[in-house]
Amino acid sequence: MNSEFARSTRTRLLAPLSWAAYITWGGITASAVPAAALVRGDIGVWLGFGALLVMLALFVLQAAHVIDHARHRPRAIAALLAQGLMVVLAQHLLGSAGVSVLLIIVSGQLFTMLSVPMATAILVLLNAAVLALWRLRGFELDDLLLSILPMLGFQAFAALTAMYAERSERRGDALADLNAELQATQRLLEESTRSDERLRLSRELHDVAGHKLTALKLHLRALHRDPAFAGREELGISLQLADELLADIRAVVSELRQHDGIQLGDALAALARPLPGVRIELQGREQARVASVAQAEVLLRFAQEGLTNALRHGQASHVALRVDTVDGRLRLSVEDDGHGRLPLAEGNGLRGMRERLAAFGGELHIEPCTPQGLRFRAELPAIAAGVAA
Repeated sequence: MNSEFARSTRTRLLAPLSWAAYITWGGITASAVPAAALVRGDIGVWLGFGALLVMLALFVLQAAHVIDHARHRPRAIAALLAQGLMVVLAQHLLGSAGVSVLLIIVSGQLFTMLSVPMATAILVLLNAAVLALWRLRGFELDDLLLSILPMLGFQAFAALTAMYAERSERRGDALADLNAELQATQRLLEESTRSDERLRLSRELHDVAGHKLTALKLHLRALHRDPAFAGREELGISLQLADELLADIRAVVSELRQHDGIQLGDALAALARPLPGVRIELQGREQARVASVAQAEVLLRFAQEGLTNALRHGQASHVALRVDTVDGRLRLSVEDDGHGRLPLAEGNGLRGMRERLAAFGGELHIEPCTPQGLRFRAELPAIAAGVAA
């Protein structure tokens, strides 16, 4: 888990847009912070340099998702506003017009975290603060407007770039979800085909070969009772072979019937695909067997709904899919360490899941986990009950 988190963090920190921010920050800082003033110990320059360092540190924390946008939204918004204020403060302390260019970095983050009207309002306020500082330094308003218009254009470009990048990432996630669902469905269809073939073979062996061998045994026994053939060794061997062959066929049929039903292990494994920064484990997949394709589909949809709640709503970093059989009932649980809490506002997805499970005599339970997170548990009659029915 730690290695996965470190790898995903490294990927975000070294993303192209992050590199663009680092280069922009480095260039602006090098031009706005005079090295000679730092050597002299100029307090104002040191404070301005410190404000720029704080701004960079907050950006890095945001980019690495140390301040998680989804889990700690108010904290993430506060950190983003602090970046903008650090830029304004550095502009004031260093007196360099170029520092305000760093609002481009803030703009790219604002429009991916907030609604467009809210992000626009905050960006307008930050630019107004920069304009006010320039005005206090004696710049003419006409010159200021001409200077800030190109900067506003760059900020809009950065915002649009970040928005399209995030939209592309979301589409990639949606395609990955769809691909996982298609793979799970494919595994289910393959298992259904194998199950039908096993059932056909077992019935053919039992109904055709078994019945004909039984008839053959009856005829052999009738011949064995005939005094004309009673002492024939070949007849005795034939009876013995017929008995052994019938026992072998019954054993094969029993072995095939042990695998009656639909095995869900491969389909569940397709849903539990690896994700950056998230560890998903599947336990007890060999016990994931139900009586029909319809029951299998219900459990697959339940697993998908549970994973969606854990990852998108609960923002979990660890999710466990567990399958076991207790008191003649098959249990499939999705347990996460996210931030979901009870009581849970159930949407159409969970309500529909309850109804589908109830149609097969099943139940849906939602329980809290320790120390945090939720456990979604579906129960259905086990395969033995389903076959007996």
